[in-house]
Amino acid sequence: MICKFAAILLVTAVFATAARGEQSPNSNPSAASAALPAIAPPNRPVIGLALEGGGALGLAHIGVLAWFEEHHIPVDRLAGTSMGALVGALYATGHSPAQMRALAESDAFSRVFALQTSYTDLSYRRRQDRRESPAAIIVGMKHGPGLRNALLADRGVNEFLTANLFNYNQQELDYNHLPIPFRCVATDLNNLQETTFAGGPLPQAVRASISIPGVFSPVQDRTGHILVDGGILDNLPTDVVKRDLHADIVLAVHIDSPALAGIDTSSIVSVLNRAFDAGIERNVDRAVLLANVVINLQAGKFSSTDYTKAAQLIDVGYQAAEQSRAALMPYALNDADWKTYLAARDRRRLAPPGTLLQVRVEGGAPGAEQQVLSNMNPLKGQPVSPGVTVNALKTIQSNGGYSATYESFNPAPAAVATPVPAPDSGILIRLTKDPIGPPYLLIGPELAASTSNISRMALNLRFVDQNFGGFGSELRASAQLGYRTDLSAEYYRLLTPSGYFLQPTAGIVREPVYIWANQKRIAERFHENLVAGVAAGRTFGNSLQVSGELRAEDMRWSLRTGSGGGPYITGTAQTGLLHINLDKASSGTISPNGFRLSASAGALYHATESANAPLVMISAGRTATWKEKNTFGLSADINSYLRANVAEPFRFTLGGPRQLSASSFDEYRGTDTALARAAYLRRIAALPTGLGHGLYGVIGYEAGEIWSPELHTILRQDGSLGLVAATPLGAISVGGSVGDAGHRKVFITLGRLF
Repeated sequence: MICKFAAILLVTAVFATAARGEQSPNSNPSAASAALPAIAPPNRPVIGLALEGGGALGLAHIGVLAWFEEHHIPVDRLAGTSMGALVGALYATGHSPAQMRALAESDAFSRVFALQTSYTDLSYRRRQDRRESPAAIIVGMKHGPGLRNALLADRGVNEFLTANLFNYNQQELDYNHLPIPFRCVATDLNNLQETTFAGGPLPQAVRASISIPGVFSPVQDRTGHILVDGGILDNLPTDVVKRDLHADIVLAVHIDSPALAGIDTSSIVSVLNRAFDAGIERNVDRAVLLANVVINLQAGKFSSTDYTKAAQLIDVGYQAAEQSRAALMPYALNDADWKTYLAARDRRRLAPPGTLLQVRVEGGAPGAEQQVLSNMNPLKGQPVSPGVTVNALKTIQSNGGYSATYESFNPAPAAVATPVPAPDSGILIRLTKDPIGPPYLLIGPELAASTSNISRMALNLRFVDQNFGGFGSELRASAQLGYRTDLSAEYYRLLTPSGYFLQPTAGIVREPVYIWANQKRIAERFHENLVAGVAAGRTFGNSLQVSGELRAEDMRWSLRTGSGGGPYITGTAQTGLLHINLDKASSGTISPNGFRLSASAGALYHATESANAPLVMISAGRTATWKEKNTFGLSADINSYLRANVAEPFRFTLGGPRQLSASSFDEYRGTDTALARAAYLRRIAALPTGLGHGLYGVIGYEAGEIWSPELHTILRQDGSLGLVAATPLGAISVGGSVGDAGHRKVFITLGRLF
């Protein structure tokens, strides 16, 4: 298991049940009615294998299986729990140890063990949320404030399992018919007993077995039972191998627990984790007694989260099997018998689903089910493919509120059973509503501070009520509280499934504005702005939006202290703009690869103390990674009234971290600004799997030009050096910058990087 301490509250409740030795109910008894296949070659003992759970440590099982194959040790029956269930299911369905090793050493686990949905899989509006408040905590409001019931997101693990167990994702599947008859174990929270899966969709069974409480969300089966990690009651299922699978010889792969170290009691988390280990060891000690041969994995120098060390862990498993050579070799087959064994195993491989003829959807609101059908119907007449099916389900999941799983079925099963049944031609989509939302409340901090400045600290709040007034529409209200007060609300009304929308908006901003001259603050102004407007356009997929906007504002520009920043202004203004927003980035903070473009063009008119003026705003950025650890970024921002004279409140600013970092916040104000940035990021440390990209050293260069009617052209350049931690909670940066004209700053930021 990955973070076992999260399940400590279950231990007391389940110990009594485990101690009574109650029989584990089968989750799908009808599917287990077929007899177990005869072993090949015959006239030898039936050999069963039990694989223990252990999070990343369970990857060592792959090494054991590789040793078995090299030395012709047959596995006739197989059962596993948690990571043992995952490795066991892959092997039982025909994956070779070499294929499993390649999978474990790939980046597949970075998606499985992720704290949040990948940025590339989010809808356009959820990408906006992630960019604008990357440090946000999401609170569900459906039944009052509540956090989600798991640390990790579901989507990655669900897609991993369905992609790699695709041929065995059927409701009527009998695990006795797998290439190696298989069982996996989960814990039923309804009755506090273990559940042994003998049939049904294999990805769902494995998903239940690995659902570590507090790490992965529980799985609800078709009977309404809530299932979590099987290791709580039966982490090494030798009893299942012997009782359910009728093995004559039971081989067990056991992960030895390391001796207590000082770090194991140094914090609340470590104490709970160690205490939970005690509960696991209790049921494992009983399980070991049922085994004829126990292969002990000495993985003390690794942790259950070391997924990036797959190669070393697999080698540990191989060496452990080698150390048990004397006990294992009596069960080895000669070359001829081994070929017979492999041929019998291969004959039981299931064919993949065939051509898609029928799609059914269950569990969603009518609008949600209709959207899934509209995305899946174009696939009819094509071969069923896991990648294509996953892509078709991205839309319904990308906006939040729903998760989707699927399984294959045969719409017209044969009246008479045949040795080779027809391939499945139907897909059943199961939609599951998020139990805590919508609506959701996003809460996130933001900080930007530098020397010789007033720090900018804010708390960002955003209320999102999806499907408000119709499927695909939503109400979104935002507040920023701190150095400025920014309150806004918008209603995104989806007009057609193809993405046309209408969006009325309203908001108010109240903030202090500091006026600078020669690096000295000479005045404090107060800006208050009341805005109302409407936008209309179309969203294309999750990366492109084109819209037009009209807005009107009522504004106050007053003086608090000092002198500067022009006259006192009170009045109105109108703006009309056309927007194009393209987001091809791979992350909301540091994007290893990708391109972003935000371009707006229009006019400011009827503005107080200002001439009517054309308005252009363009921001573009490109990032690319070379040899994994090196990221290069280029960006440019242009904001211009084409040198028309507009009043101070409407002007653009430069200055502050990532906006001429050696200068003070908004030190420069002008009617026309241009900023170019270049950065080199070197990853100097990787964060644990699922926790983000890593820690980077950054070298940056910035050049900015500011033009105003009073001062004409000002050109500033600076260089910066610092560290950036890219995490799921946003970017945390600290650094220093030195520029021309005597500018220099040390800065720290939390939240958005740019």
